[in-house]
Amino acid sequence: MKIAFLAPRFHTNQISLVKFLQKKGLKVSFYVTRIGEIEDHSLLKPLVIDLNKFFKIIKFIIKSSNTIFDYRYGMPSINQLLKFKLAKYDIFIIRDPINLMSFSYLIWSKLIGVNVILYIQREIHKKKSYDFKEFLEKIFIKIFNTQCISPCLGDLKFKKYNQKITYLPFCLSASNYSKKWFLNNSVNILTIGKFVDRKNHSLLIKALSIIKTDKKFNLTVVGECTTKEHAIKISQLKKEVLKSDLNVEILTNISSNTLSNIYMSHDLFVLPSVNEPASISNLEAMAFGLPVITTDTNSTSCYTEHQENGYIVKSNDVESLSEKLKFLINNRNILKKFGEKSLNLVKEKYNPDINYKNFFDKLIKQ
Repeated sequence: MKIAFLAPRFHTNQISLVKFLQKKGLKVSFYVTRIGEIEDHSLLKPLVIDLNKFFKIIKFIIKSSNTIFDYRYGMPSINQLLKFKLAKYDIFIIRDPINLMSFSYLIWSKLIGVNVILYIQREIHKKKSYDFKEFLEKIFIKIFNTQCISPCLGDLKFKKYNQKITYLPFCLSASNYSKKWFLNNSVNILTIGKFVDRKNHSLLIKALSIIKTDKKFNLTVVGECTTKEHAIKISQLKKEVLKSDLNVEILTNISSNTLSNIYMSHDLFVLPSVNEPASISNLEAMAFGLPVITTDTNSTSCYTEHQENGYIVKSNDVESLSEKLKFLINNRNILKKFGEKSLNLVKEKYNPDINYKNFFDKLIKQ
């Protein structure tokens, strides 16, 4: 069986799924509009989509170099679509159908008889809203009568926003290593995310500055720096760190192998971001046995079980974040207990050999 993905780029959150499918003996391809500068291509090399000539002319006229623009408004060339047909895929997993690129492939897949799974990063149990994007998604799902998956569960007290959507969480294999806690007799705190405003690095600095613990903690900030915007944000963050007098290390463009070592040398993971679409870094931290503090506007906050393996705090609430940080820094036994729970959750609830197998075995048998 042959499976192809379509997405803006080969994101970290797709690596575990691709690895599982390859392990099952399936042939996997990944079509993208851009190659990220720090992506891990050890499993496969993404195929960059050839855009049609009309769209290339538009890009030239408006002088756009934005690759997100390519995915939202671009269309594949005829040759690209013909290559796709000749490849004879059985399943195509398409990210965000309301983008023009996705919609083009959705139509083409239906015309040539390829089964489609729509991949949407949206909470499936959520309060009713009148979001236009959500409205369009519902229409596409209904018209094309196609399966849809999301890694974001949402709040179970609400109904599914669409009955065609299946919750398929991000999954990882739990790391097998001997955890050494509190290196240098400090609680070593880690946060990971691009250097952009919504990641809320500044809020974390403020929250830690409030704590009076005789500096019994260190903070490591890991992020991608590949644009001018990222560089400006790092410069601002360094100034804030100097004013705070905290022990903070800022690392950029870290390889996946090095990142594993960083997870192992830390004790607590914090993701203070606002309106986070679907982070996998919190689950990665759990796979290394770290407790997690995240926010209620992170769509994968459902992977953190409040007061069991960490805390879910209100977005932009510096006092609440500071309070939870202080409690765990001052209660190392509870922090370690939360970390053990994180590891167990990954083994029991986010195991790829269970979740992915259950979902894809049904597809393969069809």
